[in-house]
Amino acid sequence: MTIRGICPECGMNADLAAFVAQGENNQALAAALEIPSTLGPRVIRYLGLFRPPSRALAASKALRLLTELRDTIASGRIDRKGVSRPAPVSVWAAALDQLLERPPSKLPLTGHGYLFEIVAGIADKVDAEQERQRETAARSGAKPAANVTPTTAVRERSTDEVLAEHRRLAASGNARVSASTTQAGPKSLGELLRQAPNPEERES
Repeated sequence: MTIRGICPECGMNADLAAFVAQGENNQALAAALEIPSTLGPRVIRYLGLFRPPSRALAASKALRLLTELRDTIASGRIDRKGVSRPAPVSVWAAALDQLLERPPSKLPLTGHGYLFEIVAGIADKVDAEQERQRETAARSGAKPAANVTPTTAVRERSTDEVLAEHRRLAASGNARVSASTTQAGPKSLGELLRQAPNPEERES
């Protein structure tokens, strides 16, 4: 026995299971979008290792996998066998690349355990190398990196501030600024695109 439902937006009539699956797909997509963009293509290929050979990956399973992965990556750490190590995005990228290049012989995967082991191994090597560098710096008398005063963040200037600076330099004779730039302001994106050389011009 099935229970039918109707979409309030488009009026589609379907089994409630279809609406549940669509909701899970939406949640899975939301979780995927919260994963750092540099890992996006890798994660999509990684999910393929969970897909059964004869059918697509279930929406509920994709949601679970992506949610677990998102939360672990966001924590910035990896915990395995009672040991917690820093795991920045670069470590996750290296681990995913290694796994995708040499996937396990037994597929499909059922959980993140295999990936997490690789992440922990790489994180351990990175942490050991950083510790070695700290010890080397300490022996040479250099101050630890933690004591280095962070550089002041550069504030991004507005267009008006940049134009004002150009006008000031032009007035002092240190820069030439065209009247169109100083009076009409910056060109629009459309104008810049129209002036850009086309592929034939670039090749010639």
